Amino acid sequence: MSSSISRRTVLRGGLGGLAALAAAPVLASCSGSSEGGDGDDAAASASAAASVLPNYIPYQGVQPDITGEGGIPNVFFAYPADPQPATTEKPGDGSPISASMGTFAPIPPTADRNPYWAELNERVGSELQLSITPGADYPQRFATAVAGDNLGDIFNVDGALSQLPQFLEAKCQDLTEFLAGDAIADYPFLANLPTDSWRGTVFNGRLYGLPVQRGITGSQIIFTRDDLFEARGVDPSFGSLDEFLQLCRDMTDTQANVWALTEVPFVVLQAMAGIQNEWMADGGGSFTHALEVPEQKDALEFGRKLVEEDLVHPDGVGGANADAKAWFSQGSAAVIEDTYTAVAGFFARNTIGDAYRLGLQVAPGPDGEPAPMWQGMPNNSFTSLAQADPDRIRMLLKVLDWLAAPFGTEEHLFRSYGIEGVTFEFDGTEPVLNQDGLAYTANGAFPVEYLVDAPKETYFPGMPDVAQAVYDHQAIAVPASSLTAAWGLYSETQGRVGGQLSTMLTDARNGILLGREPVDSWDDTVAQWRSGGGDDIRAEYEEAYAALES
Repeated sequence: MSSSISRRTVLRGGLGGLAALAAAPVLASCSGSSEGGDGDDAAASASAAASVLPNYIPYQGVQPDITGEGGIPNVFFAYPADPQPATTEKPGDGSPISASMGTFAPIPPTADRNPYWAELNERVGSELQLSITPGADYPQRFATAVAGDNLGDIFNVDGALSQLPQFLEAKCQDLTEFLAGDAIADYPFLANLPTDSWRGTVFNGRLYGLPVQRGITGSQIIFTRDDLFEARGVDPSFGSLDEFLQLCRDMTDTQANVWALTEVPFVVLQAMAGIQNEWMADGGGSFTHALEVPEQKDALEFGRKLVEEDLVHPDGVGGANADAKAWFSQGSAAVIEDTYTAVAGFFARNTIGDAYRLGLQVAPGPDGEPAPMWQGMPNNSFTSLAQADPDRIRMLLKVLDWLAAPFGTEEHLFRSYGIEGVTFEFDGTEPVLNQDGLAYTANGAFPVEYLVDAPKETYFPGMPDVAQAVYDHQAIAVPASSLTAAWGLYSETQGRVGGQLSTMLTDARNGILLGREPVDSWDDTVAQWRSGGGDDIRAEYEEAYAALES
């Protein structure tokens, strides 16, 4: 169940196997798809709130090479030739617009020193006065702005803010009348955002934000360095936990400082044990967390065995693991757990040229069928607007709609690459940032993408084989995948103590993986989690779930 890709061509025969598996029975997910249709289980309850959700109206102006369905992104093998404008007028009204967001890219030069930003203001028709903060510092910046009532017109919301629903109701614009149902048609690019993303912006039965959509791109999967596997004569695909253990043994040579794994791939191990994604809801609306099910200790036992047998990089358990991608790229480890978003970075780190081959593995579940891949959250975050008169809200929504223009439009080309001849050049149909573009657009990630974003597509410039292989992997993994049943629900306790509980659980898990504590100590950890807030989080989610069904 693998797909191996290089810069130029698919080099293995694995894609045929993937296509055959697409017709095989798959495990049911605990929630719905990431696209606009109704889902099952947890997502079915969310359909009760459909009256406040915008209708999903896919944009048809640019046709992808492969149309994604059921949560799979659209695929483009190349940037569409001759991108055309999708709008006819500037969305702004000439008044300044203040906005705040964090960014994990370098902070770009200000508009007076940045021709891209200056041109953005011109095209929008209003001056965008952006307050940009390094991502790690943004929660504190946001809390300070909330306390000082100094948020600006548009702001990315820190979802961990205490009493978030109360804040939204008191200070933020209720967008229900502007966007719910057919009203979204006034904003065609916002209407192009899938329904599951909007569920993350509903609080107290009202719509209080716009999603910064990511879809399934944040889902954790197994990547392999297939060139390293071939050099050792080892098949990188695996059909069971036992086969995975053996290939890790075959790829480890501690005397040569080579290990199979960068770290214990614990998210995938849980899926391989048959565990659904974090919170699961039964037919009666009772919630169970993944950490509570018996199979959790099976995953811990297996992960512990990987460490005991020295199959994991010695710095790969219990640390920050900031070097994991480097170990994988340099060849000191051949297997890594990461997200679909990591693919481009893996190729960017390639130092061996065309010999480099990346494999995407479909992990098997207990029955040998594709495991319930844990979907990444549909949204990175969400954005709210300060309360204002209806005309100004409509204008701000027009600006945000313009910023959400889909891939392949002239507006998207400009937002992502800037000005031809100034910040980018064309290589055929492919836009390529130049050195000024890398500086002015913050490496192609100008932070308005943290106010609103178009749906994420599968596109790797100059590497159509990579786009095909990612799609082929998703065609197998996504139908079997699971989304937490808590998506679109709010828990005050989770916002207040969730971070502390997560740290406690991580420390306990690492203690077991490293052999410092027995696997059975997990029972005490679960009890500590429950008494420390887990049961309260469960009750709040169950109450929110029941309210959606009533």
